[in-house]
Amino acid sequence: MPRVDLHTHLLPGVDDGPRSMAESLEMARIASADGTEIILATPHQRDVMNGSSVQQVQDLVIQLNGQLRAEAGPTQRVPRILLGMENHIEPELPEWFEQGIALPINGTKFILAEPPFTLYPDYMDDVLFELQVRRLVPIIAHPERNEGFQRGPKKLRRLIERGALTQLSSGSLLGEFGPAARQAAEFFLQNGLIHVVASDMHRPSEVRTPHLSKVYARTVELVGQDTARGLFEDNPRSIVDGRDPDIEMPRARSRRRWWWPFRAREVSP
Repeated sequence: MPRVDLHTHLLPGVDDGPRSMAESLEMARIASADGTEIILATPHQRDVMNGSSVQQVQDLVIQLNGQLRAEAGPTQRVPRILLGMENHIEPELPEWFEQGIALPINGTKFILAEPPFTLYPDYMDDVLFELQVRRLVPIIAHPERNEGFQRGPKKLRRLIERGALTQLSSGSLLGEFGPAARQAAEFFLQNGLIHVVASDMHRPSEVRTPHLSKVYARTVELVGQDTARGLFEDNPRSIVDGRDPDIEMPRARSRRRWWWPFRAREVSP
């Protein structure tokens, strides 16, 4: 099944992703062979702001696309690389967007926004609201890795009710970030709190790789093939095209069903 990977660290030498263009090209080839057609490069916004520039990452995307096309045979499938950013949820984020140093997804109204891992900061609601005032749709990156969401899924549900979307990282379902993130990922999926699954790829091998097929199979086991197709293909394709994905609001649950008891710490790869 064709897939759109909405969260990747594909650009070389920008953040904690690949170190060289050769490594970036290898990651793109692996993703393509695994069935991915569109890869959104989402370097850490803070790293771009402090270590390179928006122009540099734009040039790297052009270079990647050009080299992939140049090396492909006449019948070989070539993934298309688009640009976004993994934007850190900080009080300055709305202003950074206005200054053009915090980028949305492929120039659309959707913006990938990363919360802290260990808490739900007091300013998060205000920052997300200010993004929405600017007619942006926040996509919360890997909420299953955030301890605040792990302990209080109602917080995540409330953000979705206010118009935010969510993106789950494939490694969470594989246990790469520890048992708490894995249990949260499964819980969020089964309760309708996830809208996109992406690789969050950093390297060609080991952990956080370009492979999505194994995680797609696990997602089918958890939520069925129709829902899985929406998470891996329909929803992310709509987002990169700037269209609202066709999603359903999560149903209200009893107090007991929405309580999250698991509090083990995340494991960093």
